[in-house]
Amino acid sequence: MSEIPYFVRYKDVTTLDGTESIYLDAADSDVPKKILYSNFASGISAISSGNIVFVSSKSDLPTASGGVITLENTITYFFTTTVDLLGDRLVCGLNTVILGASSENCYLKSTGLNSSTALITSVYSLPIRNISFTHGTVFNLDGDGVTTALDWFGINFVDCPTIGTIKDYTNFVMGDSAFLNSAGMTFNGSIGTIAFGNCLFDCSTGGTAITLASTLTVSRRFRIIYSSFVTLSGETSINVSTSATISDERYILDTVNFSGGGTYISGVTQTSNKTLFTNCVGIANTTTRGFYYMVNNTTDTPIGVINVNTWVKALGTTTADSNNSKFTHSNNRLTYTGAFNTSFLVTVNTAVRAGASNQNISIGIAKNGTILPNSEMTIRTSTSNQEHPGSTQYQIDLVTNDYVELFVKNSQQTDVRVSDLNFSVVKILV
Repeated sequence: MSEIPYFVRYKDVTTLDGTESIYLDAADSDVPKKILYSNFASGISAISSGNIVFVSSKSDLPTASGGVITLENTITYFFTTTVDLLGDRLVCGLNTVILGASSENCYLKSTGLNSSTALITSVYSLPIRNISFTHGTVFNLDGDGVTTALDWFGINFVDCPTIGTIKDYTNFVMGDSAFLNSAGMTFNGSIGTIAFGNCLFDCSTGGTAITLASTLTVSRRFRIIYSSFVTLSGETSINVSTSATISDERYILDTVNFSGGGTYISGVTQTSNKTLFTNCVGIANTTTRGFYYMVNNTTDTPIGVINVNTWVKALGTTTADSNNSKFTHSNNRLTYTGAFNTSFLVTVNTAVRAGASNQNISIGIAKNGTILPNSEMTIRTSTSNQEHPGSTQYQIDLVTNDYVELFVKNSQQTDVRVSDLNFSVVKILV
């Protein structure tokens, strides 16, 4: 009875028309359903010769021609153990699927195949599950960028110096997978989303685990979440070319751990508007902040009769902080360049003076050239040409290209000087 699959149990043996037959009962069925084992076995045979092909050796695959095994269209190949193609390689058909029983004990390799020749080539979508690969170069995948996608889960690359190139796919999604002493996954062409989740990347000696080429366009996002990189000296975790096309804050690393002492981030770094790095260990996370200042400014802001009790932009030469991120600076202005509608805390500390005593000078924060009335604070000066401190603070929402500035107002016509200033804008974390 060892030939009976585990998901059914033996029911009885009887004789029909003088022929001994074996009946089975589905093990998880509430109502017993007897089937002839002979019919069951023929059903398994039909599956194996239909849309699912069980592969335990190279001989279960289509016959190679010129070193190429061409997998059939719309066929799922289920690998049950380690299969060696013995110098041949695979070319996938339309909607070919590669499955394995487990990435722990199902490997695909090709002893004798040149290490620079891709083990698997495809121009179509190629779902892959629960299998491991070991070869010098694993993939050469070139989709149409419109209808093709790659959806991989539970796969390992073991001792693969070059995983290969993935080009022109609508999406690439890889989860619960691992690079084990492997590197060289390169993305090129046009790809919508590139996403990794819950993956381990143990880079090979001298290699770069993931590369985004200079000619790559990512139309939606490149994202790695809840994953770890082990990158030793001389190795690189991620190299994103500064010439690659990625929209602002669409290069996303969220809760990613980097260790090993190698180069973790190359090319585009956390200072770029393209990046959004949060909760990562081993690299600097992205900040969203702007800051500028003045010390001993000697330029007055004209008031005169025309501007009495009127808000005007404070004059003077401001200097930006070197750690500004997702803000650009021009004189007394910070412009938000991030991609998302975000809440910010604006804080101003300043010292003002006037050429006459007993002035009522107001400071306030302006958004896009319009004063925010609730940000107004009044500084009453008692002595002429003497600095008097003041501060204000306000919470605002900014979208891309919104800008903030310091404005001043005097209830009299005397000019105002902002002699010293700190102006800070920081994202509010929620």
